[in-house]
Amino acid sequence: MTAYTSIAVLLFCAIALVIPSGFSIGATLLLLASPVLLWAPAKAVLKNDDYILIGVFVFYFLIGVVTNLIHGAPLRDYDAPLRLVLAIPAMLLLLAYPPRSGFLWSGLAVGASTSGLLAGWENLALGNFRAGGYTNPIQFGNISLTLGVLCLAGLSWARSQRSPSVWTWLLIAAAGMGILGSLFSGSRGSWLSLPLCLVVLYRCHGAMLSRRYLISSLIAIIVIFAILYAVPRTGIADRIQQSIHETQDYLQSGNANNSAGARLEMWRMGLMMFPERPWLGWGKAGYMERTKQLIGAGQVSPVAAEHSHLHNEYLDALVKRGIPGLFAVLALFLIPFWLFARYARQKDLSPSARACAIGGLLICVSYIGFGLTQAFLTHNNGVMIYAFMTAILWAGLRSQVHTA
Repeated sequence: MTAYTSIAVLLFCAIALVIPSGFSIGATLLLLASPVLLWAPAKAVLKNDDYILIGVFVFYFLIGVVTNLIHGAPLRDYDAPLRLVLAIPAMLLLLAYPPRSGFLWSGLAVGASTSGLLAGWENLALGNFRAGGYTNPIQFGNISLTLGVLCLAGLSWARSQRSPSVWTWLLIAAAGMGILGSLFSGSRGSWLSLPLCLVVLYRCHGAMLSRRYLISSLIAIIVIFAILYAVPRTGIADRIQQSIHETQDYLQSGNANNSAGARLEMWRMGLMMFPERPWLGWGKAGYMERTKQLIGAGQVSPVAAEHSHLHNEYLDALVKRGIPGLFAVLALFLIPFWLFARYARQKDLSPSARACAIGGLLICVSYIGFGLTQAFLTHNNGVMIYAFMTAILWAGLRSQVHTA
């Protein structure tokens, strides 16, 4: 069964972006095999931390269900929170039959590399201004960046392998490709998460590296980004300058007919709507109806009606599901971060366990950053990557701690 879970995890990471709904294949394999726990001899021995993580997933789901029932939401609105509950049996299966570490980090390396290659092909060969693969450029950029930075978490594991240099450079190269895929997507919101991830990586890996190596790495990062910024074909400079111009234009003249202006206008509208229904929110349909009313009254720009969410994870939850909804989102990000951080701080942690702990921190931090400009959990691929990747990394961590 370990071979089965190893292959499922590899597929989940390796083909997440390069085929339509690629992320769902590995997740489905894990979910379909989870009933084996009902009669298999191997059982997952759950600890308190496992129950906490499961409780967070269930809590987010229940808040979604209760608020949907109150607002009379259609069945499709239950889909996203349900994905978190579906990750629980997958996590139990992985705890009982932990996948081999090499399959996880190989899968991430393949997934990050192929996402970068796909984005480069779309941008440089096909002439697409923004690479999006088989999904939206924003979601593509977020997931590509996530795959890339997770490769850097694997450096702790790589140093303990029989060919440490090969694995180290393989993961570093794959990380660069994943980050490059995000840059080619033009998804500026995903770029906000990169500095947060670099801080986590420095805190976790910095003590193991010499000052000379750290300075050299920093210089290399600056030089690479400067080159990418200077090459017009990448579109990176245009996207950054466009963002600055659009923000200034909105603040000076109120022009919301552009990407940054539309976001700022929707955030302003969200801050107007929240005090009207602070505890239970408006629901999705109520939000859309109230948006039309505010537009009709001339209080917000008509551009706000073009989007079904507020392009901010926290404000979107606050407006649609009230204070409990915001609390559920914060718990979903911060409690797993706290759980992973407890292990990452341990000095005697095995290299494989430390890599999974760092990966868990990075997935949480990435999504915290993504949430500033995108309601990523409202999208199928966004919630699936978070739920199942968290489950995979947690199971990898727990299995290594148990056997260490």
